[in-house]
Amino acid sequence: MKRIIIAGIIFGLTRAASLAAQVGPSATPCDSILREARVDSVAITARAYLARHDGEPLPPRVRLLLAEAILARFEAPRPLQLPVFAPGPAQLRILRRETLGGDSLTIREPVVYGQYAFSIRRDGTVGTVSTPIPSLVPGFDERVTAAIRGTVADSVAATVGHALNQDSLVLDLRITTGPDESRLRIPPATLFVATFPRLRLVDAKPVAPLPLPRYPEDERDEGGDGEALLRVVVDASGAPIIPTLEVLHATSPAFALEAARTLARYHFTPAHVGGCTVPQVVLLPFWFSLRP
Repeated sequence: MKRIIIAGIIFGLTRAASLAAQVGPSATPCDSILREARVDSVAITARAYLARHDGEPLPPRVRLLLAEAILARFEAPRPLQLPVFAPGPAQLRILRRETLGGDSLTIREPVVYGQYAFSIRRDGTVGTVSTPIPSLVPGFDERVTAAIRGTVADSVAATVGHALNQDSLVLDLRITTGPDESRLRIPPATLFVATFPRLRLVDAKPVAPLPLPRYPEDERDEGGDGEALLRVVVDASGAPIIPTLEVLHATSPAFALEAARTLARYHFTPAHVGGCTVPQVVLLPFWFSLRP
């Protein structure tokens, strides 16, 4: 398997500064402020998970052959700019109307997360490639998409196609530098290993008062408590970037849908270093109950 080692990686201070500049004029140069906020560096592995879109098992040999063919064709953008920072812990009981705690400095590293959907046909050709969850890394999604399409030139794609017992198979490729995607229950492949600088910053947080969700009508007959955990990127202006939204866990689709609708009404104080704001991943838990 191809293993790309990127040393001394450029993590996108200029990009983060330009995102911050969208909020309004700043009295200080954000690039220098962000560089001064650097604490240390940490080695992080970007992992790729390949699975069937419908959740059914993918034969290990098919997954291995296809993943290797895709990763062998992937070339990371140079310089690799990572403008989005890793999340802090999920806040507890965030749906209650309460006064949120004050700001505190934390140490966070840049993070990559993206999801790509495509189909392999029986004749070995690749169907439309889409990006359900964009990584927000300049040039990254285009490089992944090109690598997926490039498998048509490999005999591996034809081999996989001939092994199908159906006309086409829809697959998801997930790439992350965050925690292991244990919910996928499949082994990942290494996309690249890189050294990322960590910065001392103030985490993004929702602005109170927090919108309260409706208890879903579809769940009222059962009347049980429900929950949902969402992941979303909050941009440098404090708005959730809806295309990056993913449901990590939910008691039912109805609870997940209502949590997503409520999230769309949220506004955040963006993550920031001094007067410079940066995008950050945020984990948002939602609880539902008919009990008083």
